[in-house]
Amino acid sequence: MTGCPFLSAPVASTGRDLQPYYGPELHAALERQRREEPVFWCEEIGYWVLTRHADVYRVLHDGESFSSQNTTRPVTPMHPDAQAILQAGGYAPTGSHSSLDGATHRRIRGTTSQVLNLRAFIELEGHVRNLVAQAIERIKDRDTVDLLADVNYELPAQVVFRILGVPESDIPDVKKWAGARSVIDFSPATYEQQMAGARNLVAYWQYCRELVDDRLKNPRDDFTSRILAIRNGDDAVMTLPEAVNHTFGVAFAGHETTTNQLTNTFRELMRHPDQWRMLCEDPTLAANTVEEGMRYAGAVIGWRRVAMRDVEFHGVTIPEGAPIMLSFASANRDEEVFEDPQRFDIRRKNARRQLTFGNGVHFCLGAPLARMEMRIVFEEFARRFPRMRLIEPDTAGHMHTFVFRAPSALQVALR
Repeated sequence: MTGCPFLSAPVASTGRDLQPYYGPELHAALERQRREEPVFWCEEIGYWVLTRHADVYRVLHDGESFSSQNTTRPVTPMHPDAQAILQAGGYAPTGSHSSLDGATHRRIRGTTSQVLNLRAFIELEGHVRNLVAQAIERIKDRDTVDLLADVNYELPAQVVFRILGVPESDIPDVKKWAGARSVIDFSPATYEQQMAGARNLVAYWQYCRELVDDRLKNPRDDFTSRILAIRNGDDAVMTLPEAVNHTFGVAFAGHETTTNQLTNTFRELMRHPDQWRMLCEDPTLAANTVEEGMRYAGAVIGWRRVAMRDVEFHGVTIPEGAPIMLSFASANRDEEVFEDPQRFDIRRKNARRQLTFGNGVHFCLGAPLARMEMRIVFEEFARRFPRMRLIEPDTAGHMHTFVFRAPSALQVALR
């Protein structure tokens, strides 16, 4: 290897300046890695990288050999100045669903899953359909729209913040604050970005802490109130700092990824007009469109683990304590699992084997809600805007993180 494909690996004649994580060359680089070097050390990001579906799946299902402790650890070490802002603001995360292991993970997930579950999500379907109808009403008379800014940015947030009991007037601030986590935890953040991100995280943390304090005194029909009711003052069930932390975590995880995935999948539907026509002719394909979108253009392109002992993949030993990047983007296009994986096909029979939501005991708790939201959006847009098409040139850049991938805009013509 002459360089890490996630930052600088050459493909064809593009040279070492290629940045697949930020550009269109990502999948070409990963295809070569699966074939030639499926497990490798990437010096630039400081991770061992796994690229094959079977290897990624193995790690996700082996909690003894691989810990999730680094899942939300900042990719770029925090500058002391940013750390000082967080400490002064009382920012004290206790670990999220995705970064906890063993008994603590089982305890926390067992509590929150009593509130966040399929039954609760099904009850939200009417609300989601109303929100989608309102979004369509706002844009229906326009010739062009930015699907990200005009639809995808707000809709998932409106759903999850209803669950949390966040007033609609607070949504713009909370969404901005929550977005700081992407920069702090998952990107090669600059000093300036870390400082701004730290201030936003403090504001976000304090908001969630105040929300928990309020619900202790004034319980309502929302996530935080229900969690506190289940807790019933018993720290063995969940401590108050943990309640703050998981309100904080749900607000982030419940909308950011769905926004990005909606945008990614719409982009591929517009880039493949035959698939958009197929969906418009048969909106019952919407559910499988969700799965194929996550496989072909997943919003979560990588996830992290730590080796808890020496482990071997394809003759390569990853030492105990080493950080590992699980390349979901590569696993989701593995030729050993998906026939003709570079083809976007909303009728693909095994699209649901995609790993964008994770797998195993850390499988995304909100996956049923995200699937429902996206299915409804695709159903309704296919019915209302069958002539929708991409506005060329599609020059939007990508998010600069090692974990998430989505364009910064998606301009389409509605008719």
